[in-house]
Amino acid sequence: MRLEKRRNPRFEVLGRVHCKELSPLSGSLLDVSLHGCKIFYNLPVTVRLEDEYEVALQISDSEDDSITLICCPAWVKEDSGKTSVGMSVLRSPDSEKFTKYVSRLDKNFGDEKKSQNQIVDSQCQLL
Repeated sequence: MRLEKRRNPRFEVLGRVHCKELSPLSGSLLDVSLHGCKIFYNLPVTVRLEDEYEVALQISDSEDDSITLICCPAWVKEDSGKTSVGMSVLRSPDSEKFTKYVSRLDKNFGDEKKSQNQIVDSQCQLL
């Protein structure tokens, strides 16, 4: 599902994130875009904005077991002991896999939107 209109749209996804440098526990992958992702930890996490992190994504509807990315934090929000991190994806070992996955989401969303428009724009005919 597309979240908002942007240069590179975000898509809600369901997945796990493993980043040893941030936490020994896995986080949740909330959304992805062509150049980034949003990660959520149910605990406080120390994030240095100037560092790069190796992040392994396990996405529920991905054809790949895991996608490894090198990311740089763009922003961090902490609230009530929980941490959200917006990551920018840098050139990574699995950049091609990630790009294909996000492109597939975009194509599927486009196909879904066409189907919805056909249903909404269709007219009922009595026989």
